[in-house]
Amino acid sequence: MAQDFDVATRRGRLRVRRFGADAPLATICVPGLSSNSRVFDALGERLEAHGGGIVAVDLRGRGWSEITPPGTYGWEAHASDLFDVAEALRIERFNIVGHSMGAYIAMRAACIEPTRIARLVLIDGLGVPSQTALAAIRSGLVRLTGTFASADAYVAAVRDAGLAAPWNAYWDRHYRYDLIEDGASVRPRTNLAAVTEDAAYGAGQDVRAGWPRIIQNTLVVRAALPLGGPDGFVVTQADYRAFLDAHPQARGVEIAANHFGVVLDPNTLEAIEAFLRT
Repeated sequence: MAQDFDVATRRGRLRVRRFGADAPLATICVPGLSSNSRVFDALGERLEAHGGGIVAVDLRGRGWSEITPPGTYGWEAHASDLFDVAEALRIERFNIVGHSMGAYIAMRAACIEPTRIARLVLIDGLGVPSQTALAAIRSGLVRLTGTFASADAYVAAVRDAGLAAPWNAYWDRHYRYDLIEDGASVRPRTNLAAVTEDAAYGAGQDVRAGWPRIIQNTLVVRAALPLGGPDGFVVTQADYRAFLDAHPQARGVEIAANHFGVVLDPNTLEAIEAFLRT
């Protein structure tokens, strides 16, 4: 059964969600740019049922975590937060699963303290995304700018936008979790300024330059269906092949889903569980 609680980090309070508290080796899960911990519920339930566990975080400025001041975001800062969470939970060595921007944060953490990271799972985040994919992701941030008549209206608007596909009960849970009442309306808790700062930070990074520093056994999960157009891939085929060719210890799997759908695809969950158990 999942447990939700807060953890104090050096930069602010984080809300975390833990499945399988007694699992011998923790796996910390990191969501994407405007996502939250609930995107890993399906993985957490699956691993807990088989004796494993995860700790999923709401990054600062997202979900129920603290909104911290401008200048406190960026992959480096979020990666440091993960180590603060591990310290608070007395976890010395752990795996990291990251989706989208969470994958870039995972890679940064693996470079900060490589001996503490056992394995990496990078879900559709690796190299330089196509502009088509980035434009589609940015279009989804419009939901953060306004209020909605009800939670049902908000969820319907997100579902009808068609990015999180195929839609299922986990996506419904994910988006409802992020809402807060605003008078007679509701609005997302996730802070647009925090998301914007992280997006700007990512745009200035030379992601491929950090690849040689990744020494952990790594699973790369690539979404094989485009987002927003024919070339709408966050992990391009060229980056996928280049990373695997340069890292003999890495494995790769391509899933017939788009950038959002891949994180909840049953084939993704199966591949992650198998990788973490080997």
